Amino acid sequence: MQKIMIADASAKQLADFAELLGIDGVDYRLGKAKIEEKMRAIMYDKDYIELPGEEPTIQRIEPPATENKRRMATIMIPNQDRAGGTEPVPVAVNGRQLFIPRQSAQTIPWEYMHALDNAKKFVYETDENGTLKPNPAEVHEYPFSLLREDPAPDVEKAA
Repeated sequence: MQKIMIADASAKQLADFAELLGIDGVDYRLGKAKIEEKMRAIMYDKDYIELPGEEPTIQRIEPPATENKRRMATIMIPNQDRAGGTEPVPVAVNGRQLFIPRQSAQTIPWEYMHALDNAKKFVYETDENGTLKPNPAEVHEYPFSLLREDPAPDVEKAA
């Protein structure tokens, strides 16, 4: 028998179990809530169901053991003359955020340096009359200096 928590069971699994309990007129298209209601009506009060079948086998795939070799970059982000210009710089890659401190050399994963390099804005200059010049300058949102870039670990150095 396969034991499944009701909260994790699909409507099909609940309907199959309700049929085993002898409840008539139960179809998965009723939805989980209606099927659970019909099961409670016959005084079924457990938080799991049991369906015939083999126990599911869970195979865990472990990532290969590595020595945490990543492509890294050492950068320095200077303070800026604006609000928050001394605060750490937030950089996010694939949903993972990193706060990079300013005014000191920081070694970070390369992809964060790449994201920081792509964060740009347009700055419009004005002439002596206060009129905007037509061609804006593209500048980094957070200027930084690349101090060192380590190559990817799988790239062999040519001698």
